[in-house]
Amino acid sequence: MDLKTIEESLLHLEEYPIEKWNPQLCEGVRFDIDSNSSWFYNNSKIERLSMIRLFSKLLKFENGNYFVVTPSEKIPVFADKEIYSIIDFRKEKGDYYFKTNTEEWIKLTKLNPLSVEIKEKQPYPRLSLKTNVYGLLTRSLFYNLISEAEADRSKLYIKSDGTFFFLN
Repeated sequence: MDLKTIEESLLHLEEYPIEKWNPQLCEGVRFDIDSNSSWFYNNSKIERLSMIRLFSKLLKFENGNYFVVTPSEKIPVFADKEIYSIIDFRKEKGDYYFKTNTEEWIKLTKLNPLSVEIKEKQPYPRLSLKTNVYGLLTRSLFYNLISEAEADRSKLYIKSDGTFFFLN
């Protein structure tokens, strides 16, 4: 079986049992994710989107840190901002869907909420993708979302999946 076939079969798995995997920490290796959500392995940029997708599915948050885990390896992950970038959105039948930099679409729901904090005097809009894993909306995408928002007095919001999500 070649690498491409292995990648394709792995990427079709919906859930990995990563919470059950507790291997030893690998010494001398690491993943870094820059502020644009580009992935690096030991300072080498990972160019293949399928590999980034795979590694992102193997992400585990443990004791305040991120790791990529397999049954036999545990590699630390250091992110400048968030693990994912949110690069696009669409509205379909009254609900919002957001596209990650790994080209996956996530529906805005109570389980995957959007929140906006202020960091360094700037809005910091992020979408929760799973426990302790977030996608940061690009600045232009956030401003496009604001242009669609409705107002309730001084609060801007969008509604998806029957829930209001405030943008300020």
